[in-house]
Amino acid sequence: MTSRHGVLLSGFLLALTCGKGAAEQRTWTNTQGRSFQAEFVKVDGANAIFAFENGRTFSTPLADLSPGDRQILVRLQSAAPASPAAPATPAPTNFGYAWPREIRVDGASQSKVVSEDAKTGRYVYESPNYRFTCDARLTSDVLRNFAMMFETTHKYATSVPLSLHGGVVRQGRMDVLLFESKARYVQAGGPSGTAGCFVPGTGVVMVPMESLGLTRTPTGFSLDTSRQNKVLIHELAHQLTPRDYMRSSLNGWFIEGLAEYFAATPYSWGYFRPDPHGNTVLSHVTAFGEDGKGGRGLGKKFRAPRLRRFFQMEYRDFAGPNANFNYGFALLVMQYYLHMEGGGRSMRITEYLKGLRAGKTGEDSLAPLLGGGSYEKLEAEFADAWRRKGIEIEFPK
Repeated sequence: MTSRHGVLLSGFLLALTCGKGAAEQRTWTNTQGRSFQAEFVKVDGANAIFAFENGRTFSTPLADLSPGDRQILVRLQSAAPASPAAPATPAPTNFGYAWPREIRVDGASQSKVVSEDAKTGRYVYESPNYRFTCDARLTSDVLRNFAMMFETTHKYATSVPLSLHGGVVRQGRMDVLLFESKARYVQAGGPSGTAGCFVPGTGVVMVPMESLGLTRTPTGFSLDTSRQNKVLIHELAHQLTPRDYMRSSLNGWFIEGLAEYFAATPYSWGYFRPDPHGNTVLSHVTAFGEDGKGGRGLGKKFRAPRLRRFFQMEYRDFAGPNANFNYGFALLVMQYYLHMEGGGRSMRITEYLKGLRAGKTGEDSLAPLLGGGSYEKLEAEFADAWRRKGIEIEFPK
């Protein structure tokens, strides 16, 4: 069954970060049937790096390799050790800034066609901050809409006072891979049953076009205006989340709650309308969204796991069989910390994120979320805050 959410492919699910491993020289084949003998070195964004026997390296787009070879790369990536992290330049912070009332990108969509090659089935497009590589042509209306949505999401995420200045930038842009079919998405390493994924090891977002409200036309994929692109906004939010916030496998509530928060925010052409009062979050979690499309459908009365357990749930469990509930409940927790507790000043979540940036883990990292109290007191305050909004949340005794 296809899920209604994307998935985070991390080191504890499917490691796509890799250095040069113990791969041997082998024969690789491209989509045109041409073969070459080389050793796989690593994946760099949308490209695979190989080395010939004489030591010379070269790069080729992942999309140009045969489906079978792309599957082999996924297995090799999963088995390879991660490269040592290079010393990082301190990332900028905007903690303490005012929460934006609206996010708007005015003017025409800034986008361009880099290349469209029907013979190889490789199509590359760019907007100011993004590069997306497709295996099918996009029509001009799709390109304009996606470029505007990419750039508005980027402005939104980097404007909220959570210091979301992550993302792997190559040649000035972040990479998004779009696939004409679910089968091609899975062949490239996307998990079956998911609507999209983000791979922290490479910094790449992967999404099948059927998740994006696109329809095939004789001239290429065109936009179905009756559909929304919450999946892509969700994954773009992952892409901008700093690595420090994703380091632990016990941080699913924050990683997915934050992405759900962005995806639930009402969006129209070049405009996000943040809702600190939480009415859109309420409709998204309890029913099926402000517009009746998407949403988690949890209802207005339900039992929840103890917060201490929820905050330390392994990601594989978080994104497992009970994922729909976990994603929805994480959004309620995120809304609480961003806009409900402490007069809406986001103080606890700010201190929590500062701790993650400083390398704190486990119970030590979670301490700011308690505000000096106990988990029992936090649960009572959390349940009371949402009760005033019309949701009855019961925690186990």
